[in-house]
Amino acid sequence: MNSAGDEPHVDPAHMAEIVENRARMLRESAALEVEPVSRVVDLDADGVPCRLFVPAGDVPFTLVYAHGGGFAFGEVGTHDPTMRAVANATGCALLFIDYRRSPEHRFPAAVDDVQRATAWWRDHASDNGLSPDRLVAFGDSAGANLALGLVRRHPDWFVGQVLIYPFIDARCATYDRGLVDADLPISDCEFFWSLYAPNGSAYDDVDFDPLLAAGYSGLPPTLIQLAELDVLTPTGRLLAGRMEADGVAVRTLVYRGVPHGFWRRSSAYPQSRQAVGDLVEWIDERRSFPALCRGSR
Repeated sequence: MNSAGDEPHVDPAHMAEIVENRARMLRESAALEVEPVSRVVDLDADGVPCRLFVPAGDVPFTLVYAHGGGFAFGEVGTHDPTMRAVANATGCALLFIDYRRSPEHRFPAAVDDVQRATAWWRDHASDNGLSPDRLVAFGDSAGANLALGLVRRHPDWFVGQVLIYPFIDARCATYDRGLVDADLPISDCEFFWSLYAPNGSAYDDVDFDPLLAAGYSGLPPTLIQLAELDVLTPTGRLLAGRMEADGVAVRTLVYRGVPHGFWRRSSAYPQSRQAVGDLVEWIDERRSFPALCRGSR
């Protein structure tokens, strides 16, 4: 891999816009309703900051979560309300990995952080009263890229994975170029990829872009959730098809009339609540038959 220490040149105006958008996201999150969760703990996972959400009752799995935001946006403060709601709805513990972001920290910083934090959790889950073996990788957008990459490297660590509109295909070749007025235009995708990449060689690295994987056989059951009005949807369908061809049990759901990012915007899109409900159903199927997770669709 390339060094994460490479200092990128970012136009000052672009950097100022990134900083302002990060602050705006924090303000918006602070205005949301915050659900109480039985236990919320901030952890240092071998140098990677994490937040653990543990709901009341019998916890079947831990969701190991990597957030979206083009590798440049998002942090524990922007996602805390949503993660609380997901933990309560699913009954699962949720480990939020607050990985380093670009452009300050380029690839492979985020990959390394997600890997390091998850490896640490496997050694310390029991210290928090949870099983190290009942893990589900979970990510949206850029976080789904990181989650898929982690599962590809360590399929034996996980009993399932949940990928929400995965941000893969760094060359944007499979994106929907016919979608007009997309919330996430392809030009923005190209910008995010360029911020994340230290140099052109990263575009050929499977850890940078998991769509480059030669195959996906041996991966655990997978739930893929996509948005109809999202340039990434054809790419998500392509990924699902390749995984199914390799024998992976995949359930792919496309939510009509919603754009990229709908998952965290429940006040604007009722489909967000539907997507959470579908996640709960998928989790419950695995809760009932934990020993059969790898063979259950």
